[in-house]
Amino acid sequence: MELTDRRFLVTAASRGLGYSVASVLVDEGARVIICGRNQDALEAATDALGGTAHYVVADLSKREDIARLAEEVNGHFEELDGLFVNAGGPRPGRFDDVLDSDWADAFQLTVMSAVRLTKSIVPLLRKSETPSILYSTSISVKQPIDGLVLSNSLRLSVIGLMRTLARELGTIGIRINAVCPGYFSTRRVQELIGDNQKMAQEIIQAIPLGRMGEPIEFGRICSFLMSPLASYVHGAVVLIDGGIYRGMT
Repeated sequence: MELTDRRFLVTAASRGLGYSVASVLVDEGARVIICGRNQDALEAATDALGGTAHYVVADLSKREDIARLAEEVNGHFEELDGLFVNAGGPRPGRFDDVLDSDWADAFQLTVMSAVRLTKSIVPLLRKSETPSILYSTSISVKQPIDGLVLSNSLRLSVIGLMRTLARELGTIGIRINAVCPGYFSTRRVQELIGDNQKMAQEIIQAIPLGRMGEPIEFGRICSFLMSPLASYVHGAVVLIDGGIYRGMT
């Protein structure tokens, strides 16, 4: 993918889909910084990724942690070729179940993390010849998922941000896209399903490919979209969902 020695920041990447992106980037020869909230998990992840990966402990819902993360990245890399914006999903719940404080917390985690990360990292991206930003959202921006009112509502703001920045930052050569994962075999999905085997079966039956995705499949697509091979993909919303979304737009 022409990623050898290119530099990336992949957030919320100690496990799950974020880790899968970092893993593919490293396998393609890139240098990667990952972040997350749990130091032990980050240490295990970077050990598995190898010597071209480093980590920073950061809670993306906190302004000061994002500022410190940007300082660490700036101290490690003179420029950055790609930013993968990812954060843990907001807490599940139906409309009647979530409190005002839940909305406020989810806004900081889902929306403001994307805003602050972008603003703090763009100066490093400007120095690259092939800069890109990729936002990870959810299939919920296309069709709401029952019991995920916070995700259904707030992730759309990230798509609005991406579309706006595609026009504003595209003029200086920074490519910006978003991916919408469907159901993958991750801890997050397992937590949402729990022991409800009926729900799991209904989900699989709704996916035309007849299975949930493997995280590595997500990582490959994201790495491609941030690579020079995707040089004319800009302002796109890319579904990675096994065909579960059947809408026309």
